[in-house]
Amino acid sequence: MKLRHLMIAMVTFLAFTGIAMAFDVAISTQSGWWGQAAADVEMPALGDKIKGTATTVTIFPADKQADLATWVKNNTSDGENDILILSGQFPSTIYTPGNVQVDDSLAEIYLNSGNTIFNTGDYMFYVVDGAGTNGEDGLKTMMNLPMTLWDDDTAMVVTADGKKYTPSLVDYTCDRPWHLDLLADPWKALVILGQNAAGTRAEPAIMMNTKTKGMLGTFYQTAGQDADPRAIIISEFINSYFSTTAVQPVEKASTTWGAMKSR
Repeated sequence: MKLRHLMIAMVTFLAFTGIAMAFDVAISTQSGWWGQAAADVEMPALGDKIKGTATTVTIFPADKQADLATWVKNNTSDGENDILILSGQFPSTIYTPGNVQVDDSLAEIYLNSGNTIFNTGDYMFYVVDGAGTNGEDGLKTMMNLPMTLWDDDTAMVVTADGKKYTPSLVDYTCDRPWHLDLLADPWKALVILGQNAAGTRAEPAIMMNTKTKGMLGTFYQTAGQDADPRAIIISEFINSYFSTTAVQPVEKASTTWGAMKSR
């Protein structure tokens, strides 16, 4: 077989079978909208469930947010789609509270370098150190899109992808789901695991910026529900879909800190 034909065959095979991706995971246990004691148990349990899939898994307790900022900086533009998992609060060490730094926060540069942020608990990017300092503008600033997540007790029905990638997921009610009708270019819904009957709300769900390949995902943004199976569902998704299918940066970015503008 000629080299060109062999390469085409290999690319086609990998596209349909998926290959294991190299990626690192950081988990902040600083909780919002669910108990800190529950988060201190559930989030390390999540880490344990993905240790065989992720290259490294690092747990950052609530008092180690400076160390988390170092992880974010070290895992930006490294040629991998790494995952930062938040437990309902947006660390002030990676995003200036109150949306003061509209562009080029550590968190935004990390996201725009083709990395992923998942959130569980309170409204994504809304809360800092227990207060709603960022408000809904936290998510709007990070996405550069007027996205809001307001809702209460919205019924989420497991989709076909939900059954495929998160087999333990069951129908539930979500308080802060994605508003699919507010999505606009360059953002699109990449994977929807749960959705309302009208098709306008989704969670768990992952959104992707088609230009930067950065991804945002939410799981169980629910009020005071410590028993939600966060570790099981998030780990199932990472161990199935993310490890073999999620878009990865093709090569290391050449961007230097302070020079990258949000896209």
